[in-house]
Amino acid sequence: MQNLTIIKTLQAALLAAIVAALLVSVFHTFVTEPLIDRAIGIEEQMSEAEAGHGHEEAPIISRDVQKLGLFLGWFLYAVSWACLFAAIYFLAQKWLPGSNVWQRGAVMAALAYWGIALLPFLKYPANPPGVGDPTTIDYRQMLYLSLLGLSIVGAAGAVVLHRQFGVQLSGVKRWLPISLFLGIFSLVVYLALPANPDAISMPMDVVQNFRTLSLSGLTLFWVAFGLAFAWLTQRFVRSSALQH
Repeated sequence: MQNLTIIKTLQAALLAAIVAALLVSVFHTFVTEPLIDRAIGIEEQMSEAEAGHGHEEAPIISRDVQKLGLFLGWFLYAVSWACLFAAIYFLAQKWLPGSNVWQRGAVMAALAYWGIALLPFLKYPANPPGVGDPTTIDYRQMLYLSLLGLSIVGAAGAVVLHRQFGVQLSGVKRWLPISLFLGIFSLVVYLALPANPDAISMPMDVVQNFRTLSLSGLTLFWVAFGLAFAWLTQRFVRSSALQH
């Protein structure tokens, strides 16, 4: 079973990340941004009603600039996680489930999605503009980062558990230890950490739609990243084999 070098691993991760970032940026531009505009409009109406007058302050950063910044934000998100992903994959590729680089890359991406996106989002889902007390932002960030750290530790534990027990099983059964561990770990962490302290004053249909689209964007990113990374690593291995 041939393994990738750190250079090839990093190349595959960065290329996959750029493709995924571009794809999800386009998705949010055409699907999510109209909903954000609606949420901002509701927030402005609520602020005007509370202030008792119709004076409207111009935003520090215009919406046009914010929409362009969406692409930059996802690019930075993609590159940052791609570098960490590549480093971890290179060190753990011998331990990852799968009989070839395509399968190992897909499994690693699935674990990253669970640990970086899905579990943190299920506990602390994203909210549209206008939701959240500014005085609790530090506390909420601490909760989110704590869950993110625990999720990454859980993903690493799942790989170790598979290495110890899963490899001794065959067929579908080999996925049983890692699946049970992730399920139990997710439940314990979800119940143990405190809930978001902020009340939601915005219409729930706006909030729920925003959360659905946010999770859809995260899912789209990691699916695209995982497929692209697995495909690229497979091509790199085949190319290396032909050269030898």
